[in-house]
Amino acid sequence: MFGLAFFAAFASSLPLIVRSPFNGVLIWYVFSLGAFHTLAAGFFNDLYYAYIIAILTCASWVVSRTEQKRLPLTPLAILTVLFMAWVTITSVFALAPASDVWAKWALVQKMLLMCLVGFALTTSRQRVSRLIWAVVLSLGIWGVKGGILSLLRGGRDIHGPDAGMLAGNNEFGLGLVMLLPLIVYCWQTATRRVVRHGLMVMGLLIVVAVIFTYSRGALVGLCAMGSVFWLRSRAKIVTGVLILVLAFTIHGAAPKTWLERIATIEHYGDDESAMGRIDLWKVSLAIAEESPILGGGFRVTFWPAVTNRLLRDSGLPRLTKPWAVHSIYFDALSEHGWPGLVLFVMIGARAWLTCSWLIRASKDRPEFDWASLLGRAGQGVLVGYWAAGTFASLAYLDEYWCALFIFEAARRLLTQEIADLPRSVATAPSQRLSLRTQIG
Repeated sequence: MFGLAFFAAFASSLPLIVRSPFNGVLIWYVFSLGAFHTLAAGFFNDLYYAYIIAILTCASWVVSRTEQKRLPLTPLAILTVLFMAWVTITSVFALAPASDVWAKWALVQKMLLMCLVGFALTTSRQRVSRLIWAVVLSLGIWGVKGGILSLLRGGRDIHGPDAGMLAGNNEFGLGLVMLLPLIVYCWQTATRRVVRHGLMVMGLLIVVAVIFTYSRGALVGLCAMGSVFWLRSRAKIVTGVLILVLAFTIHGAAPKTWLERIATIEHYGDDESAMGRIDLWKVSLAIAEESPILGGGFRVTFWPAVTNRLLRDSGLPRLTKPWAVHSIYFDALSEHGWPGLVLFVMIGARAWLTCSWLIRASKDRPEFDWASLLGRAGQGVLVGYWAAGTFASLAYLDEYWCALFIFEAARRLLTQEIADLPRSVATAPSQRLSLRTQIG
């Protein structure tokens, strides 16, 4: 029954894409990030929903008479195109079986292409807001569900949508950590009280869900994100008190199994899982040593026979089964060599600079307070991903790449809004007012 209802919702959304290609971007965000098709079974689960949406969106964009056809060549767009080209080159020389390599290549390229299309079509502040809401609601539903289930089950561990990128507990925790700053941004910019209250409840339940994924990497990401968010907060005392109260509440209410799990962070040398990750990072470095330019290509560590040939003279133990390397950085390094890792890091650095620019450019400009809030939230998203991603194989996480282009689109729009101001207005200082004060 759910599969039929889901297919009906999918089919009814297609005419909206024909009407406007930006609707296609929104629908792609919802279907790609939400992974709701995993709740269906059989025929309704196997359909290529994201591919259909992507193809129809691009076709609608081509024939549209109102949308601009040019991709803005910002540094992030250029770096992303270079990354797409480089992973294509490494795929040509990849060591894993071609069918597996090109299947992964297609998934990554489709995701990056749709991010670029979405970036080109995000031509107004309203569209930026709609994209953020699409991300928040698509993933927030799973976070709320996870938070409620963990409370009802007495703190038992939870995971994300089956068969999606966030299916595992570590991956699910990372995705939810990244979502929290965007929820705070929506809360700060919302004008209706019921929406603000709903977002507050959502945020609290998602924090609970992050905790009870039992993911140590997600906890590290949550702490890192919270630290940056506190540093960027305008009300540091209030925010700090809330963080401390929440931390003590969680520690006091958490079950013993969770406390024992988290305690292994301090003594990671005695934990088999943690040491296994370090061994896999050494494997990634060995692959990069053997092939520093091209790496091993997509999925190289998922084929032990291939990886073991590279490890022959490394002194490392041989792989006995397929393994993910459990790190966004070692993902890029082992699969695409040092050039791939450099491009990946440069893309993240560009996003951080963009968020910093949003904060600086909107300083003392109450009419641009939305950009300041988004820049602060964006830095929280980035730090949460970089910290938690150290322990998860999610270099190609669609949520992360979508967020990068939302921040880049906001920078492009703010640059245009500042340029459109009369010179006297653009250079005159004004008293800082928060967006909530303006609304109130």
